Amino acid sequence: MKDYKKSSCVKCQEAFDDNSDIVVCPECGAPHHRECWKEIGHCALEEKHSAGYEWQPEKKYIGSVQHGTKEEITSSVERVICPNCGRSTKKSEKYCEYCGYFIYKESDPFADEPVKNDLEELFQFEPGEMIQGVPAGDIKRFVGNMWIYYIPRFIRMSRSKSPVSFNFTAFFAHGFWFVSRKMYLLGIVMILTVTGSSLYQAYFASVMDQLTGNRLALGSMLSLLLSALEFIIMILSGLFGNRVYLNYCVKKIKKINSQLTAKKADADEFNGELESSGGVAMIPAFSMILCYLAVVYIIEKGFLF
Repeated sequence: MKDYKKSSCVKCQEAFDDNSDIVVCPECGAPHHRECWKEIGHCALEEKHSAGYEWQPEKKYIGSVQHGTKEEITSSVERVICPNCGRSTKKSEKYCEYCGYFIYKESDPFADEPVKNDLEELFQFEPGEMIQGVPAGDIKRFVGNMWIYYIPRFIRMSRSKSPVSFNFTAFFAHGFWFVSRKMYLLGIVMILTVTGSSLYQAYFASVMDQLTGNRLALGSMLSLLLSALEFIIMILSGLFGNRVYLNYCVKKIKKINSQLTAKKADADEFNGELESSGGVAMIPAFSMILCYLAVVYIIEKGFLF
């Protein structure tokens, strides 16, 4: 007789205890909490019944001894949470058992221990650690060469649940930094805002001597507000730039994952798409910088006003 007390509910994945009210599927033998069975009205593994699936208790580690075959140990002990459906699935599989979502796959745990990357060890970086439902290894590949800076900060924000991680580059470059990281819309809006502020203040300085009364006061107030807006953009970019970038990375990676899962793409194609979609957009960033410097030069020379 199977010992269900040492197993978990196949729906919610929570382990049974001595007080659990267990319902066993008459078709495959899979155990459920009675509440879980009532919630869905049938076996959580119903889709597997047509293939003759029969539930088996999970193999467990006992002390330092592994029991069962290599395949049994790998499939029962090594499990991960699918970032798409949230259910526990075999780590040894390429796709989620339930929704078909592509799961990050590390090297075979029974293979020879690889040489660790010194930087990964220094930053306590494990490729399989989940950051907002996405493996850190996928984010590293998406970020590109600058993962050395971003991954430790992403992990720290994820573990501490803090939205703040100061980025000096984002503070000083604000919109140009966002463009360089391919967050084009936000970056362009910031650049246009700062450029518009500079144009207005140059215009106001050129006509200030001609203004009097309310028009002079209103112009001065608007100029002050625009200067404050520029400073606020710098502060917010510095404080929350890393958080915005992390959210962008996670969103893009999940989108790529969904698209390639539908195509049944392999891991190489998935990794290649991450590298091409992420990284740095140097040409757009430098183009924006050159355009901004040209506008500043024109303003300083007084060609417009």
